[in-house]
Amino acid sequence: MQDPIITFEARCEWYGLKAKDVREVTRLRGVRAVPRAPGVIAGLAEVHGRIVTLIDLERLLDTAGAGPASSRDALAGVGGADAYGVVLALPFDHLGILVRNEVDVASSAGEDVEPRTRDEASWLQARLPVGDRLLNLLSVPALLARVEESIRAGFRPEGGGEDEIP
Repeated sequence: MQDPIITFEARCEWYGLKAKDVREVTRLRGVRAVPRAPGVIAGLAEVHGRIVTLIDLERLLDTAGAGPASSRDALAGVGGADAYGVVLALPFDHLGILVRNEVDVASSAGEDVEPRTRDEASWLQARLPVGDRLLNLLSVPALLARVEESIRAGFRPEGGGEDEIP
């Protein structure tokens, strides 16, 4: 059986989410920056009368640690014809992933799954050969845990422990 996968590119690699983990894909218009938000939060968008917080996957995947960035920086270049929001399914339907290029659908047979290796990131569920490309299948719970960790790190006082109050 072929499972549909919503696919997109980020940081020159091919990523995807299982279609059951996606509520909808929508073209973004009028994305608003969130003042003082960490760079992993791209901004807020209205989708059918609901506010959706957009995750900037490119900044989240930036393991080089480019440092904190504002959501206003994350929105640079967003709002053109090729900006999409991949809105997650329940219970995460208040969150979406900012995609700066085309979104597509691919299929992969379950037996072709290459399990994640030990040195790969925990947010990567598997690597799937689809045609002549390798697709990085994202794990939604692990990805959101990484987002939460990034947000918490942005609120930690400098030079102190987690429990220290400035």
